[in-house]
Amino acid sequence: MRDRQMFACVLLALISQSCIISNFPVSGSPSVKGNCPDNEYWNKNGFCCDKCHPGFKLKEKCPEPNKRSKCVKCEAETYLENSNHNENCFSCTKCNKVHSKEISPCTYKSNRVCGCEPEYYYKKLGDLAWECSRCKKCGSGQLEAAPCAGEQNRKCQCKENHYAVKGTNVCEPCVECQEECPHLCKSSTPPTPFMSIHPTSPSDLMPQILVPVFACITVLSLGVFMLYEGIRLWKKKKRHALSSQKSSPASDDQTFIITVGADAVHNESVPLTNQQCETEQSGKLPDCVPREIKIHEFFYFVLDEVPIGRFKELVRRLGVSEQNIDRADQDHRNSKDAHYQMLKVWSDSGSGGGNNVLPCHRIQMFVDTLKDMYLVNCADNIENRFLSQDTSASH
Repeated sequence: MRDRQMFACVLLALISQSCIISNFPVSGSPSVKGNCPDNEYWNKNGFCCDKCHPGFKLKEKCPEPNKRSKCVKCEAETYLENSNHNENCFSCTKCNKVHSKEISPCTYKSNRVCGCEPEYYYKKLGDLAWECSRCKKCGSGQLEAAPCAGEQNRKCQCKENHYAVKGTNVCEPCVECQEECPHLCKSSTPPTPFMSIHPTSPSDLMPQILVPVFACITVLSLGVFMLYEGIRLWKKKKRHALSSQKSSPASDDQTFIITVGADAVHNESVPLTNQQCETEQSGKLPDCVPREIKIHEFFYFVLDEVPIGRFKELVRRLGVSEQNIDRADQDHRNSKDAHYQMLKVWSDSGSGGGNNVLPCHRIQMFVDTLKDMYLVNCADNIENRFLSQDTSASH
């Protein structure tokens, strides 16, 4: 019985020792799969083997630790780009698509690179499938934004001041205000159907308030000015009509005749004389005796009133020819003497009188011409001096 117990104890001791020994790693080999270097891989036999170089495939694994694997070079039209322990190489891509071409050849270390002919681009259809698609062409009113090259199709955009027509490859020129043509709108930003959420600051409201106010003030000022001018002209015409009725009660169509002596043009000292008014219907004297105006007095008054720069325009409007104007300039160095001669030509060419006679309607025509030239002040002064009989009539 005692012998059996001792045998059991010895057997248990042997079993425990064998288990302890089996737990220790073998010298020179890693105990875990992840302990292999980057250029090696874990072998199923329980140790690390070296990898094959790029372009080579594994033919035989290393038989034991610290022994090298047997590798062979990839065959033609196959390749392996990285260090590996593959038993087969990858087949090279073939550039056999329509409109395709080879960019770089197939080697035992790299795959063949394929591209597309001009006006075609490389389009991927999945992980491995691909094709050469025709490049997009820019339509009417468009210009190229990005070229067609590699895997990118051509990109187009509208020309300046053009807008894209929906559903087409065409851009039309802007002709009216719309969202795509903000430069044709009064405001640079297109109008929105709703009011802005952000409150408007007082500085933004100032132009919107001041512009209408200034416009209203301008319109009111213009209206007041036109009303004042209308009242002034009405009063003037009324005063002129009253003075005409006082000076010629016998006949409304009576014409004043101004006569001067032959030497009146060169002699300014001819005195004023009173001449009786004769009516066509009878030889009796009228109620008034109009004053006779010396022609040189009228001419010199006009020369002082009318601006020198507007004088030739005046005589042209009165009918004096360019030939007579040039002759007057050549005959007289003094502009005032030349203008006097122009007036003399005008007075001599008038109907209803001779060299020394100037009808009243000719003076009125002279005044009307000045008004047409917007020389209203000059016209008023001449009219008040020679056509108004309020202060010159004698009874």
